[in-house]
Amino acid sequence: MSTYLGIDLGTSATKGVILRDDGTVVARARAPHPDSRRGRPGRADPAAWEQSLVAVCLQLAPELAGVAGVGIDTHCPTVVPLGANGRPVALGVTWDNPALVAYFDRYSARRDPADVRSTGNHPSPSTFAAVAYHYLREAEPEAFAQLVTLGFAGTWLGRLLTGEVAMDPTQASYSGVFDTIADDPAWLSGALADLGIEASVLPPVRQPMDLLGTVSSTFAELAGMPLGIPVTVGCADTPAASYALGTGPGTRPFLIMGTTHVVNSCLAAPDLRARALQRRGVRPGEWLINGVTNGGDALASAAAVFGYGDKESAVAELVRLGAGIDGDEVLTAPFFVPHVMPERGPFWFEQPCAGLTGLHRSTTRAQLARGVLDGVIFADRMVLEATIPPGEDVIYLTGAFGEDPVLPQLLADATGRTFDVALEPDLPAIGAAAMCAEAVGRPTRCRLSTSRVRPRPESAALMEQRWQSFRAQWSTLSGREPLPPLSPTRPHDALARS
Repeated sequence: MSTYLGIDLGTSATKGVILRDDGTVVARARAPHPDSRRGRPGRADPAAWEQSLVAVCLQLAPELAGVAGVGIDTHCPTVVPLGANGRPVALGVTWDNPALVAYFDRYSARRDPADVRSTGNHPSPSTFAAVAYHYLREAEPEAFAQLVTLGFAGTWLGRLLTGEVAMDPTQASYSGVFDTIADDPAWLSGALADLGIEASVLPPVRQPMDLLGTVSSTFAELAGMPLGIPVTVGCADTPAASYALGTGPGTRPFLIMGTTHVVNSCLAAPDLRARALQRRGVRPGEWLINGVTNGGDALASAAAVFGYGDKESAVAELVRLGAGIDGDEVLTAPFFVPHVMPERGPFWFEQPCAGLTGLHRSTTRAQLARGVLDGVIFADRMVLEATIPPGEDVIYLTGAFGEDPVLPQLLADATGRTFDVALEPDLPAIGAAAMCAEAVGRPTRCRLSTSRVRPRPESAALMEQRWQSFRAQWSTLSGREPLPPLSPTRPHDALARS
């Protein structure tokens, strides 16, 4: 049997799996990125990514020698400016960089409304990553003068492995200068001209399962990887996970609870409302709708600020305490509005919007923890209701909680939904490896075990009361009406392009 390496370059760590072509994971590894951007909000250091990537490859060395190909996926969108030698000329620019708001305000209106519509997305700094071109031009002119390719994290990773550059449609969809809704997607030449962006700096757009090139001698020596094996173009992390789950039009949606919480569904035509994030799918003729909230960041931030332990154990302690109370203790717990950083669709907060309400002197440590948990999960419920029509009986759920049943059960109780929990923490890496297998003619079906979690009837009344109270507190703090649920009479496909 053949094996394939899947590399998942995440926001906080690199993960790798060795996938056999019967769908079995035979080895896996993880290495956190060194914390090299302290004090640089909105920037990311590709040198740190490279360190964690090499560490993962070295961990997998016993199995790596026999792999037949490499598939890749990355977090998105993070812009990485590359020079003539393919190396970064400056730190990467992440979608939540505070400086991008001013550049968005200055440049977004220069795009023709038809071009904005063609992006398939609500105008926002998070869907207009190409504006980093002007940010780098003004903030770092010496680096900008060396710019040859304005890529995303996936462009950087592919160039590091093979010496070739490309960008796939799942990442290009968040550039703000890419035709996401067309049958034949491409860069929007009119938008580039209106914005004064040199079209020559943008990499060619290629499909995720195209072969980008082969592992170069430089990287093979650096990481102990076989020389000359094929590498696919790859895609963003959520689309890679969707491939692993077999997602396609008409299949069940899924929720990933990681650093970011993402509700993902797949359509056979674009949704022109641009209510949530929209990107091209892994296959031509598919569109992914991503409802997003920064749930993992919110949990980690609150656990640290409220003193639930050190960095490694704080979230687990918060979950343990918060889940351990019931009845009146839950009913009188405070509420945490969890938007600790800018939010993408469907919230579209360009600035953080977080707070704690209902705290009083008799509030216990466990009640405070429950307030945080409910706030994060109720934000997930808002996203689910705004992006998934009622009537979806079961939703896939995956995340960093492993086999711990506590968080999935709280989520089911708070949302009233039934979830099939996929007990697999490395879905994006598995999807990337499986896409490579398909690209070289050995398609495989990923083997996933699931456990079903249903809402507990005895919790329904309490959670509904908490939900209604949270909606009121959320609206007061945010100054907005709560997100309206998606109407069952007008699902995504009914509003798709005719």
